[in-house]
Amino acid sequence: MADKVRLHAKPIKRILDRETREVVGWLYEWNTGAQVPMWKNGRKTDVVYE
Repeated sequence: MADKVRLHAKPIKRILDRETREVVGWLYEWNTGAQVPMWKNGRKTDVVYE
């Protein structure tokens, strides 16, 4: 069976800076089931998912 193609995604969680609680990105879920972060201003490491 062929792999699914990523066609559309929807945001499922906000990604927040652990210290400031500022939104630094969103976690998207694709039609394939893959979950991929989308960052506002580059990847962050000290985060929490809301």
